[in-house]
Amino acid sequence: MKHRVISRRRLMVICIAVLVLAIFYYFKIDRHYLNFRQERVPENFWGVTFSRKYATELGLDWKTAYQQMLTELKVKNLRLPIYWDDIEPVNNQWQTADYDWMLEEAEKNNVSVIAVIGRRQPRWPECHDPKWLSGLSAEEIAQEQLVMVEQAVTHFRQSSAITMWQLENEYFVTWFGNCPQMPPELLDSEINLLRRLDRRPLLLTDSGEFSRWRQIADRADIIGTTMYRVAWNQYTGYTYSAWPAWFYQLKAQMIGFAQEQMMVAELQAEPWPPAHKSIQGLSAKEIDKSFSLKQFATNSELARRTKFSSAYFWGVEWWYWRHQQGDSRYWNYARDLFAN
Repeated sequence: MKHRVISRRRLMVICIAVLVLAIFYYFKIDRHYLNFRQERVPENFWGVTFSRKYATELGLDWKTAYQQMLTELKVKNLRLPIYWDDIEPVNNQWQTADYDWMLEEAEKNNVSVIAVIGRRQPRWPECHDPKWLSGLSAEEIAQEQLVMVEQAVTHFRQSSAITMWQLENEYFVTWFGNCPQMPPELLDSEINLLRRLDRRPLLLTDSGEFSRWRQIADRADIIGTTMYRVAWNQYTGYTYSAWPAWFYQLKAQMIGFAQEQMMVAELQAEPWPPAHKSIQGLSAKEIDKSFSLKQFATNSELARRTKFSSAYFWGVEWWYWRHQQGDSRYWNYARDLFAN
């Protein structure tokens, strides 16, 4: 009993020490504008996630935004969510033209694409279900989900731009998004199906701050972590993450993954609006609370210091929307990054 008490005290001391160091590190890098563009990063280290749906929600011509991203920012790494309700709006009726076009444009511009397939996808509400699923049982939906994965992989594997697949998005983060909890066995069935159809590497993603990555470690070739410095919730308002780069490195080591097998799949690069507020309606003051240019530099520096294989920004559609509104600071800052 005495031994257990001592162990708990030691654990508490270690936790407090880690927290103090993390807070110190946070203020050390966040109180200074980090001109890290002088630092060298691996070639094509930076990438973006582009959502056709989100660009449309912002009122953009999504094709123009996509082309400008490729030709003006000269993005070379792209994570592309392929939404179920887009490609199968009616049961067994497949519409892939928009995504075929995006992949063709990627090929023309020598862009490496991570194709995201599955029910859970980047961007709210996480599950992008076609309307015809309504009324089906969980078992029936699971069967339709496997059919969709097979059809999507079989069709899109023809693209030479795709260098990696991602199945689902943060599958085990059940506390976020309007998604039902899905069993691990269903993900395993999707993985087995993908492995039979194509040999390109498999990426699985998880929360960087609130997950241990153990559930995806035995299933993935590459692990993608989220990385958010400033978030908002209804209970405490804005919260600020103090985790340093070595925190993510340590987690990778604990599951036996080398830094080359890790990537930052979702690096915060747009504001996090409070509940019921549109990102388009945020004032400059409100934007700065969660994503100022200084925060852009801080987040990017944090990702660089992990020494992971790559980092994919979250918010390219918003940069372009601000650019169209006359505020080109974020667009130009990103362009400088990609040119580094």
